[in-house]
Amino acid sequence: RSHLGSRPGVACHDRRTMLRLLIVSLTLLLLLYGVKVALLKLAIPVEPDITSDEEAQSRTVKGSAEEEGSSINELKAGQAAYRRNDDVEAVALFGACVEKPGDMSMQAACKTALGELHLVGAGVIRNLSKATVLFQEAADAGDPDAQFNLGALYGALHVPAEDLQRREALAVLHLYAASTAGHPGALMAMGYRHMHGYGVPQACTTAALNYIDVAKRIAGVYSEGMPQAVELVRLNLHQKDRKVISASEINLFVQIAASGDTTVAAAIGKRYLLGIEGFKQDYHKARHYLRMAASKNHPAALALLGYMHCLGLGTTKNLDTAYSYFVSAATQNDPNGHNGLGFIYFRGTNAQARNLRLAFRHFNESAFLGSSDGMFNLASMYLTGTGTDQSFQMAVLYYTQALDRGHTPAAYSLAVMHLNGIGTVRDCDIAVNLLKKVCERGEWVSSKLVEAYAYDERRADKAALLFLKLAEAGHEVSQMNAAHLFDSGQSVLLYPGSSAGADQTPTAEMRHHSRTLAQRFYELSAEQGGASSELRLGDYSYYGWGVAATFKDLDTTTAREASDDSLPLMFTNTEVEISAQPVDYEASLARYRKTAEMTVTGEWMSSFVARASFNLGFMYQFGLGVTQDLHTAKQHYHRCREVDPSGIHTPVTMVLLGLGMHLQYLRLPNKVRLFERLFADTRFHVLVLHLVAILVVLAMRCHFARSLRRPWPTVSHHSTTGSAGAETAPAASAESSSDVAGDASPVRRVTEGMTLH
Repeated sequence: RSHLGSRPGVACHDRRTMLRLLIVSLTLLLLLYGVKVALLKLAIPVEPDITSDEEAQSRTVKGSAEEEGSSINELKAGQAAYRRNDDVEAVALFGACVEKPGDMSMQAACKTALGELHLVGAGVIRNLSKATVLFQEAADAGDPDAQFNLGALYGALHVPAEDLQRREALAVLHLYAASTAGHPGALMAMGYRHMHGYGVPQACTTAALNYIDVAKRIAGVYSEGMPQAVELVRLNLHQKDRKVISASEINLFVQIAASGDTTVAAAIGKRYLLGIEGFKQDYHKARHYLRMAASKNHPAALALLGYMHCLGLGTTKNLDTAYSYFVSAATQNDPNGHNGLGFIYFRGTNAQARNLRLAFRHFNESAFLGSSDGMFNLASMYLTGTGTDQSFQMAVLYYTQALDRGHTPAAYSLAVMHLNGIGTVRDCDIAVNLLKKVCERGEWVSSKLVEAYAYDERRADKAALLFLKLAEAGHEVSQMNAAHLFDSGQSVLLYPGSSAGADQTPTAEMRHHSRTLAQRFYELSAEQGGASSELRLGDYSYYGWGVAATFKDLDTTTAREASDDSLPLMFTNTEVEISAQPVDYEASLARYRKTAEMTVTGEWMSSFVARASFNLGFMYQFGLGVTQDLHTAKQHYHRCREVDPSGIHTPVTMVLLGLGMHLQYLRLPNKVRLFERLFADTRFHVLVLHLVAILVVLAMRCHFARSLRRPWPTVSHHSTTGSAGAETAPAASAESSSDVAGDASPVRRVTEGMTLH
């Protein structure tokens, strides 16, 4: 018992001993640490000069960083002021940014922006020379935007006194310099030039290498989100022909959606999500209208909400929430719902394990229902052999079907397959054309298109500058729009003279310069199949507008000095001569015929193809540049009606009537033979007699009608006695009225004289 009772006391003693040892150990460690710190201070003395220098250097770095941040803010503020048309403030901000010492690259960027203001005359007097100097200074400092601007200016400017080859070489030089810095516009421009051989050797592989860097980034952006789509607007179309929804129509649809129409609400939400058809991209508004439709179990709205949660568009990224929306949409057999489920099963979430077989099944169902995303994902699984057997041919098939529906990543994938000959024949031309389409759907192009379309006619030079940049990069619609602004006289952007008359009626020199610029961009657009540009070039040849380029004729002395072994001088002569384009009906006819034979691929083309057919008919009718052929003219006039059935047909009808009369006139014999036949024909004499009789009857009728309209004299009843014949009534009336007037004898004598006569 005593042994069992002493155990608690022994345990307490052991605890006290352990606590004392712990305290002593901690005290020794603290002492050792203090001794160590003291020894370190004695071994490494503090140098106050070095510390002050470091502090000064840090303050300098901090100040330079603040200055650089200030320059960046000024540059961004100036760009924002320029976009909202506050040009004076933009000039002040860019000028302050240029004058501020600091980062050379930031000063170069500000000089580029200031040069664009001088180029368009925004806030300052328009000065092409000053703009070129600023661009050159910024380009020498390595700014890629300035290098690209110089390349575009050297390529577009027409200066008769300068050598064309030198200007083209300078354009290529600056574009190449900007492309080495990764400028997307310069890469596209060099790819476009190598694709067609403009100023550089035509090389398909080199064009593909320039395009593929830009296209790869754009395809990645489209795969990870939904960039805003930009609808292409051609400025030469009439306002009613542009398929752009108005603000009043948008408000009407919004009111219909608010009244409970789920179909309209889902459609509005989709347009806000994609930013199409006049709806500016707005994820919050898209979510609002999609939820309005999804509350009534609309399948398309449920699927799009799943996309927003899956990609984190306007909301927090949540795959589990997206999965619930996709399931609700897929149960109603929505193609986007099946595609979303396939994506969830392909990726896997916390709630759903990865299942490639189910992913392939849902992608297949989505593709069968017509979803371009489903087709693209299904093709990707066939390409990699994920969830199914690998098949390059099936991958090409579904990529092609997705491309037909405008899928941008599918275009990039097909381009890579054609470039490397995977699943199809290697074809560099097809690959480059596909890569070009992908690049033209990127942010660099779309942002400039949106900004250019926002400017009205009073700021046409700003729009022309943006279209000029895009045109140099090979964008066909921008080439046509830039040409239209120059051709119509709305913009005098690159005119080297004074801009004093820009707001007034353009002079003949300005119109010639503008049309020369427009001709270049019309030709670039026509090479890419632009119907309106081809038609306009036909007008240039018909009226003798623009310029013509020919090789200079060498003198006879130079021709004699050439050796017999050398090539003929016509093949070695590289000197180009620019002269005014003469009227050329044959060239005009060729342009019109090419336009009229184009296949109408869009509603906008109908009017231009119809006009080309009308012009062809006119030239065949009157024999301009071709042998006169009225039957061929009639065919072209009828084709004008067929191509554009919704157009104005009154002029065509009048021309057809005139053409019929023209045909009848040409069928008539010569004058001598005609008169011989007429005089020998009895029917002609009878017809002439009938016409003479009709004319006599008409003349008599007019005479009696005038007699009946004369006023009758007043007859006195008390002086009229007895019965009078119808033939003597007028005379009696005249006598009685003359008696009343008191001057009977002269009137009676005149009347009697007229009667006796």
